[in-house]
Amino acid sequence: MTSLTVRKPADLAAVIRAVREDAGLSQAELADRLAFSRDYMVDLESGKANLYATRLFRVLHELGITLSVDFEDDRADA
Repeated sequence: MTSLTVRKPADLAAVIRAVREDAGLSQAELADRLAFSRDYMVDLESGKANLYATRLFRVLHELGITLSVDFEDDRADA
């Protein structure tokens, strides 16, 4: 299991992309499962910060909150 401290939307985007790819899913497949547009997935995985994400990370930073994600990383074993 891999753990990563997330400081900005791009950090979370990299994790989402890596885990999606490890699961063998395309952006379109994941978007379809979640009833999102593929364009949304592209923006999400590129780390494109929308107003909500920008404000969320500003609040976390201001309050000294650290966000960490744990995920299975098949590439870490290679």
